[in-house]
Amino acid sequence: MDILVGGIEGGATCSKMVLMKLDGTVVARSEGLCTNPWLVGQEECMKRIYDLSLDIKKQAGIDPNTPLKALGLSLSGGGEEESQKKIIEALKNKYSSLSENYFICNDTIGSMATAKEEGGLVLISGTGSCCVLFGPQMEPRRCGGWGHLMSDEGSAYWMTQKALKMLFDHEDNLFPCPYDVTFVKQTMRNHFKIESQMDLLEHLYTKFDKSFIASMSKELSKGALEKKDPLCCHVFCEAGKILARHVLAVAAKADKALLNLDGGLPIVCVGSVWKSWEALKDGFLEGMKSRPDVKISEFTLLRLHETGALGAAFLAAKAAKLHLHLNYAANADVFFHHKF
Repeated sequence: MDILVGGIEGGATCSKMVLMKLDGTVVARSEGLCTNPWLVGQEECMKRIYDLSLDIKKQAGIDPNTPLKALGLSLSGGGEEESQKKIIEALKNKYSSLSENYFICNDTIGSMATAKEEGGLVLISGTGSCCVLFGPQMEPRRCGGWGHLMSDEGSAYWMTQKALKMLFDHEDNLFPCPYDVTFVKQTMRNHFKIESQMDLLEHLYTKFDKSFIASMSKELSKGALEKKDPLCCHVFCEAGKILARHVLAVAAKADKALLNLDGGLPIVCVGSVWKSWEALKDGFLEGMKSRPDVKISEFTLLRLHETGALGAAFLAAKAAKLHLHLNYAANADVFFHHKF
């Protein structure tokens, strides 16, 4: 029987799993709910991981009691070492038939392992945001990823909150908005199915759902790209600037070898916000010049074609002293390159 390795990319909104042979063939795929342990709790996180694994084993025609050789967990909110140990120990005790070996890391690491073997930078902007730099001989360097109360700048949630905050401040006459707020006001009403600002409070506090609030950014993107609404354009420009600042924050510690790769510093862009690159671009390029102490002369933005679950599976196989083949060229492509 072929040796099978699994990988899970666990986002703040949904999770994806792959089951692979060591030659790189994907045997089966599965999708499920959020597996961020900080958002759903460790017990629920583990249950969802187990449910994903049961589903994928069923698809592959494998006995559910047959453990995988290794399972990689690349989870949003999965970067804290003590939490990692507790999750692995609990999985081994509670779900002994799941896998023989485990590897757990933050979701940025799985994305990087999917795209580039030599390392680079992962910049996540989806429901939340995070930036991590990796290199062959260095510890990961991180900026952001502390959740919506402490960071998440440049994310879908952050953009929605920023647009709504500017609208509320304008309506309160606290900070009159220099842009027309009509589009954002109507978008708020349509998205949340409300009539007034007061009605929004239930969604912000009593029934808070980060993913649902963040999803309003899709309409803000249409406002920026299709209608050229000035307030939406402003919000995306500011998001581009702050995402670039994340890059500069970690690139200050980058090995020169990474900066001097063909195409410059590779930046793997993960998350739904990157679908609106044209709305982010001007702000991002401006932001990349915002710190005189950090010089990046060239960079390349890459888009993953594959889920970071492949990288999670690769890392799990490596930790179990197995070699899993990945076709990096097929996993990501360049969507923007720039020299200053």
